[in-house]
Amino acid sequence: MKKIICFIAISIFFTLSSIGQNLGDSPQTKLGFTTIIKSEILEDSLEIFTHLPWNYKNDKEYPLILLLDPHAAFKAFAASTELLAYNRSIPTCIVVGVPQYKYVNYDSLSIEANMNLFAKFLDEELFPYLKSKYNFSRTIIWGPGGPGMISSYFMLEHPDLFDGYIADIPDFKLITHKTNSKNAFNKLKDKNVKYYLFGSKSKDIYNEAFLNNLKSNAPKGLKWNYTISEEPNKIIYRLTNYLHALELFFNDTEE
Repeated sequence: MKKIICFIAISIFFTLSSIGQNLGDSPQTKLGFTTIIKSEILEDSLEIFTHLPWNYKNDKEYPLILLLDPHAAFKAFAASTELLAYNRSIPTCIVVGVPQYKYVNYDSLSIEANMNLFAKFLDEELFPYLKSKYNFSRTIIWGPGGPGMISSYFMLEHPDLFDGYIADIPDFKLITHKTNSKNAFNKLKDKNVKYYLFGSKSKDIYNEAFLNNLKSNAPKGLKWNYTISEEPNKIIYRLTNYLHALELFFNDTEE
């Protein structure tokens, strides 16, 4: 009899413990999968990375975050996005990683043409494909270094492509004629766009000329934020900057 009572007590304990656990916790969350998409615009097949939130439902609408440089960043950044949402700092999001390496090579003679072609691929092929699969609303793009230049260029030239643009310590040397021009923001007039620009003290990268251009010429509809990082480790500051920008974007915070 004592053995039976002991067994029942242990069973109740483990049952209550399992009920107390949130079913959306990380051990039960699958982190992403890959899909091959054939692009006529880029004349190639691309491997796209996709992570759906732990509470994903087909009939629910989610924000979509697009990560450039996904081979280096997708796992860590998708997991961190999930963790931030799990903490209720941001809503749960669909995270998509798109490799840009082959399509936007850093050649000063063709860089803008390459970026425009890549933007066309996103607009006319990738987004329609994703919309056929998932229900998403607000969109934001993240890029570090060279991809940060791409994100910034998209903000200036294709402001309707995303709702928010994150440029993490971007390298503007190939497009300074664009970023430093007084006419840089012409396509942003009457637009509502959010832009998050980061600099680095440890790398001595401030993008000061573009920052001054933002201060002097950015239209009212462009809600921008600039932050300087003192962190010397690029992995730490990139992840920190990314999460900080997401909080600003979803909480509509301005400095």
